[in-house]
Amino acid sequence: MKRRLSFLVTLLAGTLLLVPIALAQGQDQSVQPVPIQDVVSVSIADNFFDVADIAIEPGTTVYWSNEGQVPHTVTADDGSFDSGQLNPGDSYIVTFLGSGVVSYHCELHPEMVGSVTVGGGGEAARSDEEAAPTTGDTAPTGPVSYDEDTYENVLNTTV
Repeated sequence: MKRRLSFLVTLLAGTLLLVPIALAQGQDQSVQPVPIQDVVSVSIADNFFDVADIAIEPGTTVYWSNEGQVPHTVTADDGSFDSGQLNPGDSYIVTFLGSGVVSYHCELHPEMVGSVTVGGGGEAARSDEEAAPTTGDTAPTGPVSYDEDTYENVLNTTV
């Protein structure tokens, strides 16, 4: 009887040790990082965006990085995107679709302004079709990128 009980305890312990390993391996295989293509970077310094006004093609991702000493935001004038507060070292990305011009500013420092011209049409392209940034939880229509540590979608998120 002791021998059978000892065997069952050993079997149960071995099974409990292997289950977490199998679960962890299953997670690594189901989610893979995907690189973002066509990225344009904008540095956020204290009191200005560098480069403030950019021209990109549809499907391009803009990456803002707060390299200043104080918090900032990247907020579209039309409300289509808002980074929330970005502390020094934080970043924010948006992928733009369609064509047109989207002006943006820092909510904390209103003198900080910039614009993204999508499709090279300038102000004339602004008529009825705005540049449509992908925001929120909408299904991505372009490249998708995942944080390598958390496997969270990092498009339109504070990093």
